[in-house]
Amino acid sequence: LGALASFTNQAAIAIPGTGTIGNASPYPSAIVVSGVTGTVSKVTVTLNGLSHTFPDDIDILLVSPTGQSMILLSDAGGGNQVNNITLTLDDAAASSVPDTSLISSGTYKPSNYNPQSAVDTFASPAPAGPYGSSFGVFKGINPNGTWSLYVVDDTSGDLGTLANGWSLDYG
Repeated sequence: LGALASFTNQAAIAIPGTGTIGNASPYPSAIVVSGVTGTVSKVTVTLNGLSHTFPDDIDILLVSPTGQSMILLSDAGGGNQVNNITLTLDDAAASSVPDTSLISSGTYKPSNYNPQSAVDTFASPAPAGPYGSSFGVFKGINPNGTWSLYVVDDTSGDLGTLANGWSLDYG
């Protein structure tokens, strides 16, 4: 593949789907890629319109059509409420998403601040871990098929949304 191709699912994602803890709705959110020739050399994901009262609660897993998976974001931003921000996650970004300080719109490296003693878990139909930590897990795969975004709010008491869904760019 040459230039980056872009696919978007603009449907809102409620974080969590019901109550103040658990899987988002929909779970997963899907983007279907078809008619693309070649293999993946680079992937980025954009989260559009992210709002959450305690972003540290959010865990996000990306799964390719061929089953490779990686954590895009986990336990970032502390308790600093975010409102309608846009995050692009890119291995080539200059810095990671802030761990405990306010997250602002921008481009960041995928960021997982989950302590080594704890493992992020995603309910079925998400695959079991271990999960990758960079987009490199997708290099060389066929991009055609369903890409799945699994979002979980892992601690009770707060809620949010991806108001404008998400985008997948690859080349």
